[in-house]
Amino acid sequence: MGRENLGMAQKRSSRSAALPDRISLWIADHRRQLLGGAIIAAAVIIAGWASIAGAPLPDQRRALVAALGGGLYLAALIIALGGAFVLFQLRRPDRVQTRRAAGIAALAVALWGIAGAFSPQAALGGVSLAEHSLGGAVGAALASERGAILTVLLIFGGAFLIAPTQSSAAARWLGVQLRRGAQEIAERAPGAAAAIGSASWTAVCWLSRVLAEAARDCAASLRAALAERRAATERARLAAEHAAEHAAGLAAAPPPWNMQPALATAPAAPAPPPLAAAPPPEPLSPEPPEPEPAPAAEPPPAKRTLKRQATDGWRLPPIELLEADSAAISSASSDESAQIIVDTLASFGVDARVAEINRGPSVTQFGIEPGWEIKTRQVALRGADGKPLLDDDGQPVTKAEEIGRTRVRVNRITRLANDLALALSAPSIRVEAPVPGRPVIGIEVPNAETSVVALRGLLESDEYRKSLERGGLPIALGRDVRGRAVVADLAKMPHVLIAGATGSGKSVCINTIIASLLMYQSPLQLRLVLVDPKRVELTGYASVPHLAMSHVVTEADEVVRVLGIVVAEMDRRYRLLEKSGARNIASYNKQVGADNPLPYWVVVLDELADMMMAAPVEVEQQLVRLAQLARAIGIHLVVATQRPSVDVVTGLIKANFPTRIAFATTSQTDARVIMDQTGAEKLLGRGDMLYMSSDTIKPRRVQGAYVSDEEIDRMIEAWTAPTQPNMEQSSINELIEDIVQEASAAPETQAALEASRDDHALRDTLRTAMDADENGDEDTDAADAVLDAVPNIDEPAIGFATSNGTAANAAPPSDTRFDEAAALAGQHERVSASLLQRRMRIGLPRAERLIEQLEQAGIVAPSEGGPSREVLRSADSAVPVLD
Repeated sequence: MGRENLGMAQKRSSRSAALPDRISLWIADHRRQLLGGAIIAAAVIIAGWASIAGAPLPDQRRALVAALGGGLYLAALIIALGGAFVLFQLRRPDRVQTRRAAGIAALAVALWGIAGAFSPQAALGGVSLAEHSLGGAVGAALASERGAILTVLLIFGGAFLIAPTQSSAAARWLGVQLRRGAQEIAERAPGAAAAIGSASWTAVCWLSRVLAEAARDCAASLRAALAERRAATERARLAAEHAAEHAAGLAAAPPPWNMQPALATAPAAPAPPPLAAAPPPEPLSPEPPEPEPAPAAEPPPAKRTLKRQATDGWRLPPIELLEADSAAISSASSDESAQIIVDTLASFGVDARVAEINRGPSVTQFGIEPGWEIKTRQVALRGADGKPLLDDDGQPVTKAEEIGRTRVRVNRITRLANDLALALSAPSIRVEAPVPGRPVIGIEVPNAETSVVALRGLLESDEYRKSLERGGLPIALGRDVRGRAVVADLAKMPHVLIAGATGSGKSVCINTIIASLLMYQSPLQLRLVLVDPKRVELTGYASVPHLAMSHVVTEADEVVRVLGIVVAEMDRRYRLLEKSGARNIASYNKQVGADNPLPYWVVVLDELADMMMAAPVEVEQQLVRLAQLARAIGIHLVVATQRPSVDVVTGLIKANFPTRIAFATTSQTDARVIMDQTGAEKLLGRGDMLYMSSDTIKPRRVQGAYVSDEEIDRMIEAWTAPTQPNMEQSSINELIEDIVQEASAAPETQAALEASRDDHALRDTLRTAMDADENGDEDTDAADAVLDAVPNIDEPAIGFATSNGTAANAAPPSDTRFDEAAALAGQHERVSASLLQRRMRIGLPRAERLIEQLEQAGIVAPSEGGPSREVLRSADSAVPVLD
């Protein structure tokens, strides 16, 4: 037992004595790996220590960063690569590897010098690189004037050491190109000078255009700022004047809305009660403090009607009731889009350039000027001895010689519309080739942000002011692709047809037209006839004093009667012009002066399709008659429809409405119905429209003006304010009644209206009856049944008086051919129904009804049992009288 324990103790002692030897042996065997790992760890520690500001030895770190900068990471990388070389027991590199390593080292030193030229606002280990540069003192020395030469030599030398063969080939190619370039310059010195001059001139033109656009934008911003400042000054002046009037007791009636100056110390006053029951405002202080200009975010103060007054005593609504224009149109991406267009056309082999850029509210028009198609041929160059010149490869040297040039065809650009839309990432573009009056092709690209066109900016424009000075009925439509105001005279149109899909902007356009008229026309200068089957678009104007019918027409069955009244007014005016010898309403009003001038009538029909469904023949005939004759006497039509089909917008209507406005449509077919050409299907909606006037051959793209419901309400409130003159509506009703009575008292007018109403309904029936009579068919029950199915139209009762002045019968003759039957009876001693049937080519039931009407009128005797009746007197002795 004791021997065993002794042996075990001896073994343990021998093992403990051999452990240090084993460690030393392992270290001896792995010393290369340990040394390499230690070197790599030292490189990592150096990089981390230099990067962390809180690490020890801050002074040494600051000095190291100041000396090396970002190059300390390069030093750490070199140390780490040396450790890797030791760790992995890399074999000795050959000559190629040594050369490449030297090239890489040269490039690294060159990059170190390039980094020394930068001083970023950053810190490395708590040391600002802005003071010592990114490359430190070493990099700054390499980035100096002399060091720059060394850096360039290191770059080229490193590239040559890494790839000597490729570098030599590149150097040879560069030498060949330089020699060829020198030869080309020597041969084409005059052409090169011209090309350089042309390029310089193009650059100067481009720079001048950019500077002009910048100046124009600055001027627009300055004008907007000045306009805002003038508006603020005007608001302050109005507030001060209002305070002075109340202090002096000049306000005899309450103003149409609350006027409160913006006081710096007084709290905001509560909202006033409704206008109809508004009490007189409290007198303000005789010397109120001068109000400060309100900031742009606050709404402008209330406006007044005291400063705009018509010649007939009516107070026009102030222009401040309307909202001002929005900010200037952004032009950030126009130059980029222009370059995309040029590059896209060039990729398809089309030479073109952007000659002008017109920025509008919703689209930007790029004016493309087509380039040239140049035809060339290759000509071999010859030396002084007449032999062909050869290059280094032994090939003959040639040059391109121009033999002709032609302009790029327009259709080559128009056919690329879809490709341009794809390149510009636009939903659709419209190409106008060419732009009227300019030698460019217009490519209209939608803007990323659409600017709202306010009505106030249009009414304050020079175009509207000039049109207002010329007289007539100027209306503001919107702004075109160049941002200019589009103003038209409704008296010169003379009628306008508006069409487009639902939600494209038709109702807003109608409101804009009405608002343009109401802002400058008094009720004695303008009368409105509003027809709104939808009951929601125009019913808000029911309280304005301009209405001719005292209400907005909303029933489709009433439209025919209202249009008949307008036709009767047209006839009455023509009789007035005939008596006075005037040719139009303007000359007539000059003759009568201010005694009893004729006001303009504007008939607005919001939905034509609904009216054509109710009474297509009557509505079409009356609209066509008004459109043909009503221009000279001051009656104008504004017709809108959202279903531009051929059964609604018929050929007769289109022929008499030369001025048309097309909003966005759903198909090319609808666009052709409206404008007789395509293009409306590519519009953007929300007021984007094509406007074609009677004096242009191409439509004009316009972004329609927008007038909000709040602006319309304020304008209507201004017209219905207590300060406006009182206008008795009874006089208007009496005028309408006089028109109806005069129309009923004119037999020729009434007969024409009745014949026009019955013509379309009885056309097929009469044709059937005539065919039956010619074929000898005595059975005309089918034609009589159709005649019985035609409803009679209620007209003013007309009776016939006998020679003693008493009416023979108060019941009116209901047949439109009664006069013809009476004349036929006066030519015979006896008359029968069969005679009327043969001579007048009508059915037997209608002939029997005519015999009964002749009996009631006292022209023929009662029946004696036979088929014929005795004629008592001729129709010449009958005098028509009104019931």
